[in-house]
Amino acid sequence: MAFMITPILTNAQSIFDSLEDLEGVDMVVVTKDAFQLLKKFQPKNTKSKDNDVMQAFEMINDLNEFKMFSTENADIASKMEKMVNNAIKTSKLTELMRVKEDESRIKIYVKATSNKDYVSEVLMFVKGIDKKTKGMSEAVVMSLTGNIDINKVSEFTDKMVKENK
Repeated sequence: MAFMITPILTNAQSIFDSLEDLEGVDMVVVTKDAFQLLKKFQPKNTKSKDNDVMQAFEMINDLNEFKMFSTENADIASKMEKMVNNAIKTSKLTELMRVKEDESRIKIYVKATSNKDYVSEVLMFVKGIDKKTKGMSEAVVMSLTGNIDINKVSEFTDKMVKENK
């Protein structure tokens, strides 16, 4: 029985975990424990829904994990793209949007839940951004998992974009 369960548990690990050991890949991983710890720093006196800090804390409330991998290496970028395509198929992700600008490509996918206002995963892949970042990055994979309220994310993003114009 243990031999049958082990491959299932191993596959439950993120398909991108193998990128951690590659030379030329930078990474950031934030675990559920870190999100739980951040919740303890939530300001107690602030009740306003308009407060940016409170909105950010509400969004991280139900997050499980954030992973981001980036590389300047074109060969690794191609490997990342194959991994993303595999993840899309195996996790049954739905394309949310695609953006093409010059040589750059941005693709965003989500895993829907029974509640159309929530997704359990957001996967973003950016490739060919070397010109825009002046050699700092060729590809980026970002994965966010948890119980993600699309409405809260959208509101918060809209507000940040308006404030930074």
